[in-house]
Amino acid sequence: MERLFAVALLITTGAVISAYAQGDSIQHKQPTYRGKPISFYLTEAQHPESRAQALRSIGSFGPEGNSALWQLVAGLQDSNPEVRIAAAWAISQVAPNSNAPAVKALGQALSDQDARVRALAAVALRQTGPSAADAIPKLIMALNDPVAFVRAPAADALGAMGPVARAAITPLAGRLTVKDEQVFVMRSVCYALGEIGPDARTALPALEQAIKIVRVSYAAEWAILRIKNLPMATY
Repeated sequence: MERLFAVALLITTGAVISAYAQGDSIQHKQPTYRGKPISFYLTEAQHPESRAQALRSIGSFGPEGNSALWQLVAGLQDSNPEVRIAAAWAISQVAPNSNAPAVKALGQALSDQDARVRALAAVALRQTGPSAADAIPKLIMALNDPVAFVRAPAADALGAMGPVARAAITPLAGRLTVKDEQVFVMRSVCYALGEIGPDARTALPALEQAIKIVRVSYAAEWAILRIKNLPMATY
């Protein structure tokens, strides 16, 4: 009797584990956010009153929201700035590795009237990385944006592209010499130059001047070591 009970228990346990595994597989195929599949939020995005929230929800799917990227790109053209903000943020979360329409739309969004849209567009391009190279000219222009919180992520995006962004070396170095530039922007610029690497040797004089600024010195030193291909200091 005890042996029969043990066999029954093993069979039942195996069935439960199998059911859970099957459930996990189904859920993986159909990801949800707050219990709703992405198709639900795509429908919600068709209604003006819920569009911004729906796009933010799509962003919460992360890379699994890539199937709805077309809707997010369309959101960047919406007349409502809150929708454009939501779309730019969501694209930064989906972080497409390569999508020409998205890169083009984000590049255009760097000229949006709303600074929040411009900033988030730069963040999304940073997340996209080297495959967003077509947006480099727009990002270079964004280095002169009147809002510091746009200039910094624009520099970050250029840095995320690495050597591909070598065309931005001179504009980035020039940003370090702008009078009264915000230190957090200067740090982003230094890191960007360091990520570009040895090709940025022409920026060394500007970086050597930036070392003299207390809250920028570490980033400038890091960039110089990267450009000169010298080992990083360890503590």
